[in-house]
Amino acid sequence: MKKYYLFIGFVLLILAFTTIPKLPEDVIKEYLKLPATIDYNEHVKPILSDKCFSCHGPDKAKQKAGLRLDLVASAYGPLPESPGKVAIFPGNLNKSELFRRIISTDPSYLMPLPKSHLSLSAKEKAILIKWIENGEKAIPIINNFQVNNPIDNFIFNRLQLEDLKPSATASKEILLRRLSLDLTGLPPSLQEINTFLNDTSLNAYEKQVDRLLRSPHYGEKMATQWLDLARFADSYGYTVDRTRDMSVYRDWVIRSFNENMSYKNFVHYQLAGDLMPNPTKDMIIATAFNRNHPQNMEGGIIEEEFQTEYVMDRANTFGEAFLSISVGCARCHDHKFDPVSQENYYQLNSFFNNVREAGQISWNDDMPTPTLMLPNQNQEKTIAYIKTLIKEKEKDLQDAYKNSLTGFNDWIQQEKYTSISSKSIPNNNLQGYYTFEDSLKNLVNNSKSAHFKRDGNSNSEPIVFEKNASGQCLVLNGDAYLDLKEVGIFRKSDPFSIGVWVNIPKELKEGVIFHKSNAERLYNFKGYNVYLKNNKLEITMAHTAPSNAITKIATTEVPRNKWIQLTLTYDGSATANGFNLYIDGSPLVMETVIDQLYKDILFFSKDEPALQFGGWNRGLGFKAGKIDDIVVYNRALTNFEIKV
Repeated sequence: MKKYYLFIGFVLLILAFTTIPKLPEDVIKEYLKLPATIDYNEHVKPILSDKCFSCHGPDKAKQKAGLRLDLVASAYGPLPESPGKVAIFPGNLNKSELFRRIISTDPSYLMPLPKSHLSLSAKEKAILIKWIENGEKAIPIINNFQVNNPIDNFIFNRLQLEDLKPSATASKEILLRRLSLDLTGLPPSLQEINTFLNDTSLNAYEKQVDRLLRSPHYGEKMATQWLDLARFADSYGYTVDRTRDMSVYRDWVIRSFNENMSYKNFVHYQLAGDLMPNPTKDMIIATAFNRNHPQNMEGGIIEEEFQTEYVMDRANTFGEAFLSISVGCARCHDHKFDPVSQENYYQLNSFFNNVREAGQISWNDDMPTPTLMLPNQNQEKTIAYIKTLIKEKEKDLQDAYKNSLTGFNDWIQQEKYTSISSKSIPNNNLQGYYTFEDSLKNLVNNSKSAHFKRDGNSNSEPIVFEKNASGQCLVLNGDAYLDLKEVGIFRKSDPFSIGVWVNIPKELKEGVIFHKSNAERLYNFKGYNVYLKNNKLEITMAHTAPSNAITKIATTEVPRNKWIQLTLTYDGSATANGFNLYIDGSPLVMETVIDQLYKDILFFSKDEPALQFGGWNRGLGFKAGKIDDIVVYNRALTNFEIKV
C-alpha cells in the first residue's frame, strides 16, 4: 500500500510539471519527503539568507539586478532588469523566475552563480519549489493526525518533515510534571500529583494550569528568560567584577508577571517609565532595564569610550529584546541582513544617550548614578516628619530675621560696629586660617599645620614661597598639594565657607583650585571642589558624580595673572541655591548643570581626606598658580561678611 501511494504521488508530481522544466531526480526524491506545507521562517528564510541574500538582500553595496528577496514587494514584483518577469509568483512555478534559475544547468543562467561558490542542495531546491507551489498558506494542512488546535498543525507538520511520529499520550503524572516545570520551574509535590490523579473532571488539566499561574513561582520562572534578555547580573562584569545589587529590578519583573501586567506597560515602563506623567516608584525602578549592562571600574580606561559603550549596549539590547534583531551590526556599517542602516543605528543610540553617568564607576562600591532612594514605609514616615520639622524651623528663622531688624538698626545707630573694625576677617566659627607668612601653620590653632605633599611620595615636597603685596604667598606646581589635614571636613548637611586669594596664570588651561576628595576619578568624585575648565570656574558637590551631585558653571571667564579673592559658601541645604561662589566679594553668576544631591559627601573612612589646595590624584592641578590667606568656616558667611 505504501508503494502504491508513492507511485500515485510521483505520477501527480510529473503531471504538475508538464508545462515547466523537468526536475532532476534527486530534487524529486527530496520533494516527495516534504510535508504538505512549508513554513517560510523555519524552512525557506534560512536558505535565502544563506544562499541568496548576499546578492539579493539588504546590503545595498552588493545588490544585483535590483532584486531584494528579503522584501515581499521586491520578491513578488516585476524584475527591474527582466521586463515582464517576477522572481516569485506564489502558486505558479511556471511564472517564477527563481524556480527556473535554481534548476537550470546553464552556468550563465543558474542561481546562485557558480562564481559565488554557493550552491543549493537537492533538498533546499525542493523546499523552495514546494514553497512557491503552495503560495501563501498560513497554517499547514494536516491529514494524517488528529488535530485538536491550530498549534498541532505546526507540530505535526514538523514531525512529517523530519519523518517522525507523535509520541504516545503521556501519563497524568508526567503531564503534571511537565506543566509544573514549564510554568514554575519546580516539580509537583506528591499531594499535587494525587489531587490531579483523583480529579476525573474534563477540565482537570485546566485546573492545574490555573493553580500554577496563581503561584508566586510562576513569575520567578517567567522572569528568568526576560532577565537573560535584560542582561541581569549580580556583578558589574569587567576586570574586578564586584557585586552589584539589582534585586529590586528583578523583583519588579517577577511581580509584573505574577500580576499579569500588560505587555504594553511592561515595555513602556522599562524603556521610559521615568519620562511618563507622574511616574510611580515602580515605573522608575523598571527603567533599570536600561542599566543592567556591564560597567567598568578599571583605573586606566578612557571615560568617554565606556560612556559610549554603555549607550551602545542599551541600543543593542533594545534591538534584541523588543525588535528581535541584532542591530549592533550597524555600529560599523549598514546591516547586511536586516533593514537597519548605520544612520538608523546612531539615531537609535541618541535615545539612550541622555543619562548623566560615569564611564569609570566607583571603586569604593558606591552605586553608579543615577540611582533611586528606596526607603521602607517606616523610613518614609520618618522622612516626612523631618521635612515637616524643617519647614517649621525655616519659618522660625524667617521670623527671627524680621524680629532682629530693630535690634540691628539700634546696633548701627549706637555705632557698636566700631568694635569689629579692627578685625581683618570674621572670627565666629573660624576653623582654619593660613597666611603663609612664616610657615604652613593654622593660625586658629598654632599647634596644627598644613602639609605640602605629593601622592605616592611619603616625603614632604619643597615649599616655595613668593613675596607679594600683602607679605608672601604659596606657589604651586600642579602635582604637589597643600593638605589642611583635619580642616574642611564637612557633611552634606553642614554649612561652611572657604575663602582664598588666588592668582591664576594665563597658561593654565585646566586644573583644580581646591577640593575635598580622594582623587579626581577614583570615586567618580565624592566631596566638593572648585575647578577651572574652558577658562571658567565650576563648583561641584557630590556623593557620586555626575548625577548624585550639584554642579554649577560660571557664565563669564575668570581673570588671569592678577590676584582675585574666591569664596565658596554652602548653607547645608543640599540645593544649588545654597551652593555659591564669589569673586572679590560679589556673587558669580553661574549656570546650574545638575541639582540632585541626595546622599552624603563623606567617605566615612578612618583616614577621611581633608581640604586640599593645588592638586589631586589622577587629575590636573593648579600648575604655576599662587594662593594666599586661606580661611575656612563651619558656617555660611553672609554677603556682607564676604564683601568686606
